[in-house]
Amino acid sequence: MDLSRFTALTILVGLFLSVSFYISKAEDPHAQDSVKGNVICLIPNYEKGIVTPVVATAPCDGSTPHAHVIVEQRGKVGNVYAVQGSPEALERLEKTSNRTNVVVKGKISGSDKGWVITVD
Repeated sequence: MDLSRFTALTILVGLFLSVSFYISKAEDPHAQDSVKGNVICLIPNYEKGIVTPVVATAPCDGSTPHAHVIVEQRGKVGNVYAVQGSPEALERLEKTSNRTNVVVKGKISGSDKGWVITVD
């Protein structure tokens, strides 16, 4: 193999490895992740047409059906994740009494407009 073919082959291999590395980094790094933060219950008041955010100190499975968000704290700014998942997974979340500094595992999706964690 002469020097020009060897150089071309080396460049092609380097290009292939660079593209492979870039593609692996471009995939969603949060495909299976965890979030640490406070679980907030969004308790609806249908008469007033408002939602009251509450950090529950006891299981909330006996409350009015409601949604949950997780507020992740990273310094002064954190992300807010809407929580979704199967009824069983949400029931497990509602039956826990610890709502501060909890770790919730699931698949994270979203953008700069908003984040969702789908719990397992």
